[in-house]
Amino acid sequence: MSGFSLEHKIGQLLFIGIPGPTIDTATQHLLKSVQPGGVILFARNLESPQQVAELTADIRRFSRVTPLISIDQEGGKVDRLKKIVEPMPSAKSISDSEEAKLAFELGVATADLLRLLGLNMNFAPVLDLGINEDQNNGLADRCWGSGPLKVIRFAGTYLEGLQNHGILGCGKHFPGLGDTTVDSHEQLPTVNRSEKQLTDEDLRVYADLFNTLYTRVPSVMISHASYPAFDGHGGTPASLSSNIVTDLLRKKMEYNGIAICDDLEMGAIGATRPFAEAAVQAVEAGNDMLLVCSKPELVVEAQQALVAAVTSGRISQNRIETSINRIAKIKAMAVAAPTFDADAFRRAADRLAALNRTVATAIENAR
Repeated sequence: MSGFSLEHKIGQLLFIGIPGPTIDTATQHLLKSVQPGGVILFARNLESPQQVAELTADIRRFSRVTPLISIDQEGGKVDRLKKIVEPMPSAKSISDSEEAKLAFELGVATADLLRLLGLNMNFAPVLDLGINEDQNNGLADRCWGSGPLKVIRFAGTYLEGLQNHGILGCGKHFPGLGDTTVDSHEQLPTVNRSEKQLTDEDLRVYADLFNTLYTRVPSVMISHASYPAFDGHGGTPASLSSNIVTDLLRKKMEYNGIAICDDLEMGAIGATRPFAEAAVQAVEAGNDMLLVCSKPELVVEAQQALVAAVTSGRISQNRIETSINRIAKIKAMAVAAPTFDADAFRRAADRLAALNRTVATAIENAR
């Protein structure tokens, strides 16, 4: 990072969304001026396989340091690729089949498609326990099971397939969103589980996947939910809590990967504090990267707020360098993007279609 200005060093801590399917003049300026450490793609960015490959190549072209390029590609309800390839099975449908090998195959199929499109990361798997899937909490069909052992088995197998085929995974939503009844996209949930329950069940999943070689998670996404067991009843989101990100994740669980704050534009954050203050608090809490998914003006606002916080001494230069070093280590694990190959993409799409048929048969046999 020698030669990087403070503004561009701060940019490495930002994981941003971009407006459309091409890099127009405004987006080019955003990428050059911010130099984000990561870019997340959404359905609005996807039109065809060739177009996505060209988009990711352009993102790299305007970046001084190769960024992480990610997407929320879980399958089921959260399936960004369904605009350009047939839908993927959900985590729940695969776990209902009781065949963990299908989770591995989903990981492989996902990795093959994403890698050909020029991505190097996937914001999956969900590691939340499916405790309240009947509630409107945004987790319907996204969980691998309601108990830690099943989630470890299926999510771990999925991670092995994903990461062995060149795509970095991200476990979410730490320390666990399964026992919520509202959607953090809209408002701040509260997880009223005891510290013992959280440790024995929700955190057991992370503890296992942090320490198993082939399923080790290089990044975790921190949830926008309040956890009275760790933080009292002040309503502090985990994503802005040093008790959770620094004391629990870093110190107690000894996690050395990157901590990524869930999207700061979500209702759970916007309803409780100004955006710029939330960005500063997220870094103070110990997050390495902050998701800002929709509005370019908020990307700039986050960058400016963090630059001001460092300049004033509220956040130290060392604190920023610590995150930059963690991010660099994860980027070093990323596989370089191949040249787009339409025939290879078509073959990968055919393998996904075959997996869908296998999953449907397995579910029918499990009934």
